[in-house]
Amino acid sequence: MPKIAIRVPDDLSKQLQAEASKRGFDSPSAFVRHAIQSELRQGDSAVNQVEERIAATVNRLAKEVRAVHTAQLATFALVDAFAKVFLTCVPEPPNEMVDQAKARAKRRYEKFLISVAQGMAGDAKGALKELSRVDS
Repeated sequence: MPKIAIRVPDDLSKQLQAEASKRGFDSPSAFVRHAIQSELRQGDSAVNQVEERIAATVNRLAKEVRAVHTAQLATFALVDAFAKVFLTCVPEPPNEMVDQAKARAKRRYEKFLISVAQGMAGDAKGALKELSRVDS
């Protein structure tokens, strides 16, 4: 049997000796051999387990992304349908009233944003406030 020599700190050597006698090994070397064999046997299965957990996580995240994508498409379709109905049913103001209409619309839009922000929680509320500043 080939010999492999390693150096360990004193405190680790004491731990090895104590653990070897506690577990019933003949010597610290026998304990180290057993630990190496166990690691070699379980090393591949541990890697496989990690890979399986990562694959499961990726699959779960892919399902969640698909769900969000579907919701986004539905939201876009709803907004598109609403815009078509709105543009069809609401007449444009007369030319002499355009500036007043824009000012009233801006005030109503600001109230709308405040109402939406009150209904939101967390970071989305801050993002909405940032968006409302950009449009001004």
